[in-house]
Amino acid sequence: MKVRNAVTALLALTTAFIVACDDDNDDGTGPVVTPEDFTAQLTGDAERPTPVVTTATGTATITFTPASSSTAASVAYSVTVQGLSGPPTVAHIHGPAGVDAAASPIVSFNVTTTSTTSGVIAAGVFTSTGHATINMDSLAVLLRNGNAYVNVHTAANPNGEIRGQIVP
Repeated sequence: MKVRNAVTALLALTTAFIVACDDDNDDGTGPVVTPEDFTAQLTGDAERPTPVVTTATGTATITFTPASSSTAASVAYSVTVQGLSGPPTVAHIHGPAGVDAAASPIVSFNVTTTSTTSGVIAAGVFTSTGHATINMDSLAVLLRNGNAYVNVHTAANPNGEIRGQIVP
């Protein structure tokens, strides 16, 4: 009787362990991948080392999707601006840096318009930073910890006209 109870207990524990460790989607395609959403509110006051006097503002939305067994990690982004001093010349994610520091670009956004000062200026998806030392996993850590920012540059403000820290 003791052996039978021990076997039953062992089978119950094994079943519980298998269920707890099951990381398959309901459709059986692999691990569950949960995208993470981030935003940045862009202003001239946030520029570093010197704030920029401008009425321009903007918003960047970023969605980081971790890698799965069948897909690479990816970042979907959109940058919308209002009232830039001129068309954007470039927009980037910079880091690692907190709100009071400046850093080098990690990845450049695909600026989709160079003829407008308001509206969506950049949107797209990337699966690699192209950076020598910051890969997609490292970028995700910077995003989660608030150590990256979006910067939009213009001809009048080549070091950046509006900037915003990326936060969850």
